[in-house]
Amino acid sequence: MLEITTSARQDWCVVSARGRADTLTADDLEAALVAAAGTNAQVAVDLSALDYISSAGLRALLQGARAAQLNHAVFAVCAASPPVKKVMEMSGMDRILRVQGELPC
Repeated sequence: MLEITTSARQDWCVVSARGRADTLTADDLEAALVAAAGTNAQVAVDLSALDYISSAGLRALLQGARAAQLNHAVFAVCAASPPVKKVMEMSGMDRILRVQGELPC
């Protein structure tokens, strides 16, 4: 199960994910990220409450970042939980995406 919320903080659109980003839920995450990237100049993805991320979840992050790039928006993955941070490091995603230890806003 994945709960996704979107909020505005200062000049940032913050997309927060709670639960599991896997093959069953990644499409929802991708849709939320692409929508946010299409309508905001700065998108922060808060992964502090994400317990698990699969390759499908990583793909959703990549698609969100790609949408942001196409719209000349800033896209940052922030505050990843320890298990998610480990997967991002092992997969090399931390070198592809802008990853920050905490939310920028």
